[in-house]
Amino acid sequence: MPLMLKRLSFPFMFLVVGLAAASFPASQASAAPSKCRPPLSVKLNSHDPTQLLEGAQAWVYVSPRARVRGARVTVKRGGKLFANGRVTGRLASGRTTVVKLHRKRTISRGKYRVSVSAKIAGCSKRRSKTRVWGFGTPSLPVKALPYSTRVNDNVDVVRFALRPIRRTDIGAVRVTLVNSNGATVAEDLIPGLGSDQVVVELPISSRLKPGKYTVRLAGQDRSSNTWRRSDQEIRFVSGGGSAKPVSPTGMEVQKVAVDWSAGKWQGRQMAGFIAPGIGFGEIVCSPQQQWIRFFPSNGGREAAMMAWTDKDWGKYREVALREAKYANGTGPDFREGFNKFGPTEKWSRGSFQGIISDRGPIEGPGGVSLAPPTTYDLKWEWDFSKPKKSSCHVEAIFRTGTGRSDKPIARSAQVVWRGETNATPKSTVGSVGFPGLGDVTVEAEAGPTGVRSLSIDSAVGGRVETREGSDAESVVFEKGPITARLPNNGMIFVQLNSGERIVVSSRWKVNDPAPENNWAVVAAQIYSP
Repeated sequence: MPLMLKRLSFPFMFLVVGLAAASFPASQASAAPSKCRPPLSVKLNSHDPTQLLEGAQAWVYVSPRARVRGARVTVKRGGKLFANGRVTGRLASGRTTVVKLHRKRTISRGKYRVSVSAKIAGCSKRRSKTRVWGFGTPSLPVKALPYSTRVNDNVDVVRFALRPIRRTDIGAVRVTLVNSNGATVAEDLIPGLGSDQVVVELPISSRLKPGKYTVRLAGQDRSSNTWRRSDQEIRFVSGGGSAKPVSPTGMEVQKVAVDWSAGKWQGRQMAGFIAPGIGFGEIVCSPQQQWIRFFPSNGGREAAMMAWTDKDWGKYREVALREAKYANGTGPDFREGFNKFGPTEKWSRGSFQGIISDRGPIEGPGGVSLAPPTTYDLKWEWDFSKPKKSSCHVEAIFRTGTGRSDKPIARSAQVVWRGETNATPKSTVGSVGFPGLGDVTVEAEAGPTGVRSLSIDSAVGGRVETREGSDAESVVFEKGPITARLPNNGMIFVQLNSGERIVVSSRWKVNDPAPENNWAVVAAQIYSP
């Protein structure tokens, strides 16, 4: 009997398998497309081609619990590639990942196809999703950024940092601030902007009322000999007072603030500043972008920003020295992010202390006149854990010496040389006198045994902190004079007992067998409390 059952089971088994094979393909065929349907979407950061000149980005959103890797984004029209970008590794599910795009052709008015492809877990081939994206007429390539969007920071005047995009040559520009009813609140005419940046102060009666406004820019793009317009929406809110304009003294002070809450970041996520003689900067904090970004105004001169960064994202904290610069092949700008991860961490706070410096003509010998450095202190805090309750607050203060003698004041000393034959006494020593304190000197000689130091010729003591990599070492001087070595890739921060502070960025190379490959770039600023 068992043998008969065994024999009878084979045809029965084949019958069952056959029935299963006949019934399963239909269900599998219907399940496979659903399983491999791309669980993601894509959009660009603007419908204005002009806004993509300096920051073309695609925002790729991945559905919750989806497993997606290696996203690639393309922007095409008529079979031609206009921009593309990619990110490697896994994209965070339920989050938006920013993909930097590289422009291949000039984008103009019209409809384009934006596609994103990626590897989906469980699918053998890459899957893609495409949408139509319409671009309008390019706007005037000029950007206006407020110093603050809080009404108490804008009393009697509304201040904007105004600059051309990608150093476009701009003629006359009319700047108009319009309220939500379409009425003109303030207006000014810039006779000729050129390719430089300016601070625009629009006079107003008393202070702004909270609400939505439009900055309307109408002017001439000399590069294309066309007249264009740009409308930029800004929301001014209650509060503020700490970023009000400061009367000019021996130190130009710019106070900048970004502040928004309840998920309402549009029109309030950016603020601008200027490093006189060097260029223009912007501070951005939105759920997608968080950084300080700088645009040198002279494409033929090297510029750099060194910062001591302190980032805290809850469970972990990181301190580190960072440097970004503009030189040959680096692109039109440089930036330093506040975020540690991508996509951005949901909660973060931190601070930067930095110095922006002019390093003279790119690959030049040095020993030339330099613009004074601009130092800054910046702090932030954001909470993006719940979109409708998200918030961000950034405050920064920028300082630049003016040459005036009324307090508070700032003074600077700098060294720039490239190639040992250019390491002359004139180019290896920078010194400046500071009222009531004495001489502050930076020296960076060539050769392994050369002197490379900061010295303060004063009886006043203080604390000297040397920052390199992720380490900071402090030395206390009960009294002066004070002398400290210059790190070959680092910063020095000095807090004097009399209240003055000194910030130094130091980079040098002196051990290359080829003397022409050695160099030194040092920038120091001392300023009143």
